[in-house]
Amino acid sequence: MGKVADLEKARRARNKTKTGGTTDTAAEQSRRRCPICRQPSQDRYRPFCSKRCADVDLGRWIGGDYRVPGPPVNALNPGEEEDGDEG
Repeated sequence: MGKVADLEKARRARNKTKTGGTTDTAAEQSRRRCPICRQPSQDRYRPFCSKRCADVDLGRWIGGDYRVPGPPVNALNPGEEEDGDEG
């Protein structure tokens, strides 16, 4: 079995070099869960389980539920008007 383990290790190293990261085994893929509903994720909608959960996540981004921390927008450009008109 040592030879099989060595071959598997070499395959992973080769895949890591090609893709810039490691490839997931079937066991690792089956443990992944959808971040919205916690069901097993599907390759087609990865990391989600369905189009519905992908759309829910997109809606949360668009609606402002997810935010990247940072200074208020006006603090970045103190001379700009709040309505954003440049003319």
